[in-house]
Amino acid sequence: MGEKRLKDRCAVLTGAAGGIAQVTALSFASEGANLVLTDINGAGMEEILGRVSSKGVKVKALAADVTRRRDVEKLFADANDFLGKIDILVTCAGGYHAYAKFEEITEEEWDRVIEVNLKGVYLCCKAVIPYMKSRGWGRIINLGSLAGRTTSAGTSPAHYASAKAAVSMLTQYIAKDLGPSGITANTVAPGTTLTERVKKLLTPEKKELFTKASPLGYLAEPEDIAGIITFLASEESRYMTGTTIDVNGGRVMLL
Repeated sequence: MGEKRLKDRCAVLTGAAGGIAQVTALSFASEGANLVLTDINGAGMEEILGRVSSKGVKVKALAADVTRRRDVEKLFADANDFLGKIDILVTCAGGYHAYAKFEEITEEEWDRVIEVNLKGVYLCCKAVIPYMKSRGWGRIINLGSLAGRTTSAGTSPAHYASAKAAVSMLTQYIAKDLGPSGITANTVAPGTTLTERVKKLLTPEKKELFTKASPLGYLAEPEDIAGIITFLASEESRYMTGTTIDVNGGRVMLL
């Protein structure tokens, strides 16, 4: 058996109470990474903490609101103190409450969705960069969405889609600016993924519609997304930066 791909690497994952982040945390731990997991819902991380620690790595959960600068700065300072360094950042915090047509979106809801899905990524990337630059190595992986790639994706509302599209462009600028410092930045854009949250929201009709829209004929499991994130966190992706990787079973090419 070969050496673990993330041996002795240290990672921070946001939105860690969610399905993709939880599976990614397990994947990272299996590959030898030590972890700080964060979410605004600290209690929601209890189960994943035990599963990750059983892999024999260091792990700690910290509650933080990624839309608040002071929370974010404290998060990364505490993470660095616990881990000793920060090599990898994965931003999974995001989402929206309910679908609405553009003219139905209130200013309050617009601001909240943009803050969580875009400002939160900005704040986390900005806060982690000094720790990565000091070591001359880093991997930033931001979670985008099929919704941010095309308006034909289906049911995602305009504020969420706009934020996810902006994440891809923000990531390109980070990649361009930080490449000389040994830091790569990439976006992973999943299609409909069968997390527990999505399963509760997905009606049988929508599930059938989205499944038929994929040339592969089935929807993604969180493991399908986590595998790509783990690859981007490893040395295997060292010459990839500024990309958006679509993980949607080929659905985007038919839209």
